[in-house]
Amino acid sequence: MNTPSLAELENSIGLSFIWKNTRYTVIEIIDQPATLIAEKIATEQSIQNDVHGRAHRAVRTTISIPIFTADGTQLHPEFSLIQF
Repeated sequence: MNTPSLAELENSIGLSFIWKNTRYTVIEIIDQPATLIAEKIATEQSIQNDVHGRAHRAVRTTISIPIFTADGTQLHPEFSLIQF
């Protein structure tokens, strides 16, 4: 498998995928460090703290998956588990 560039991965924003038996949607690609940010597709929500630490806002659960290994030459094993 060829290692995709971050520009190529940005085309995946909005796509859904399965990772560890759960469905997610790509919402962002971050470049430093290279990370895929995804939102869990489910009816459940988690409670998010505001800037004062008060938890009262219901939001969907998000995850961060590293894209490349520390040396940047290979796909991270966690990223390799993604099934688009």
